[in-house]
Amino acid sequence: MKRTASLAAVLLATAAALLPGRAAAAVSTTLAIGIKADRSEFVRGEDLTISGVLRNTGGSAFIIDDYGPYLQNRIRLYLRDAATGRLIDPRPGAPVSAVPSLTVRPGEEKPFTIHVGTCYDLPRHARVQATAVVERGDDESAASHPVAFTLVEGIEFTSDVRTLPGDDKRLFRFELIYWARDQVENIFLRVSDPAQDGRVVGFASLGTVVRVAEPSMTFDTKGVVTIVNQISRDRFAKTRIDASSFPLRILERNANLLSADAVSERIATQLVSDRVDAHQSEKTEESRGLFSRHRTRTPAPPAAPAPAR
Repeated sequence: MKRTASLAAVLLATAAALLPGRAAAAVSTTLAIGIKADRSEFVRGEDLTISGVLRNTGGSAFIIDDYGPYLQNRIRLYLRDAATGRLIDPRPGAPVSAVPSLTVRPGEEKPFTIHVGTCYDLPRHARVQATAVVERGDDESAASHPVAFTLVEGIEFTSDVRTLPGDDKRLFRFELIYWARDQVENIFLRVSDPAQDGRVVGFASLGTVVRVAEPSMTFDTKGVVTIVNQISRDRFAKTRIDASSFPLRILERNANLLSADAVSERIATQLVSDRVDAHQSEKTEESRGLFSRHRTRTPAPPAAPAPAR
């Protein structure tokens, strides 16, 4: 118990240190918060989410809203680089509360989700520790235990630098990348802005990939990107994405395309199978010999009645 209280005090002191001129709030005895990262590894640019639960054991409701009386209630998210121990600065203009709205009545427990990208631009190849702090105005607050996750860059298939339709002055980098999860490889499209130090402006998850045939990425004049990637031994997926503006928008996905080789193989296999079946049927008929033909036995005529005596 002492260890838990000490950890909470340290986390709250850290939160207070980020807010100059503000005194640390008392540790809440009525609010409790817990969080967990939804994945242990995130590819840079994808929607990085943290799930949490807030429990209210007090006698009044806890409400986060943009209405006056509740503006001072919030859930703050603090990120720390695990390698250096330094706090990561929030994105300029990021919302104060990582959860925009939430109502937890007395005795209730409510889940919530934090979309980290709304608050932070995260560094490349980082091991990150996250802590959430719930605040009821300036009076009381409670901190979660820290959770950790890793940011990975992904492995590149191919990339290209392109302008958007109607804007030939800004260049964007389109990267087709993959990363393995649960022993299955997944493919992603990431779009970044070199003028903003590689800040990710668009991201799309395209499902699984089999790295036999090299995926292709083509562009048309309207800003539509077409990606074709192999998803099994003989099947391919084709995805069309509107990249004329951000966020990216998937227009169409067809995951039932057969490769030309697969079609030829299936036709050849079927022909061979049909010939084998026909040949086997002929051999079966021949092996029956004389008895392979259908014969009908003619019944004997009825016996003549015996003469009367």
